[in-house]
Formats: sequence, structure tokens, C-alpha cells
Amino acid sequence: MISAAAWAIIRARSARPARLLRTLVPAVLIVSLIPDAMVGVADSRPGTSWGAVIALMVMHVAVTAVAVPAYLRFLPLRGDQD
Repeated sequence: MISAAAWAIIRARSARPARLLRTLVPAVLIVSLIPDAMVGVADSRPGTSWGAVIALMVMHVAVTAVAVPAYLRFLPLRGDQD
């Protein structure tokens, strides 16, 4: 999973990984929703409904909501000195 690899790299190389991830995780989530919205707006795929687009967006949020606590448990971050 690319996100786990990115988490591990940030965890290993960043001086303040928790601080960086507090910004990066929501930003990546928002960026991941843009193509979903574009599918709904473009109406280029036959049979696509806004219900399906919203379901896809909810899936991205759900995966993030499950992945972040899992990564925190299995790839814990060292404490920041904020």
C-alpha cells in the first residue's frame, strides 16, 4: 500500500512526523476527492450518478479513517516537541 510506505518514510525521515502528517493526511484526502467530483461534474461515464460519486467519496473518507489509526498503532510516530 503506497500510503503505508509514505507513512513509514515520513516517520523515518521527518524531524516532526506527527506535525507533518496532521497537515498531509487531510490534504491528500481532499486531493483524492477531486477526481471523484470531476467524474460527477463531467457526466462522461454512462450510468454514473451523484449517488455513486458520493459513495466513492465516502469510501475515501472511510479508508482514511481506518488507515490512520492502524498506522498509528503499527507504525507509531515519535513525539513532537511542538
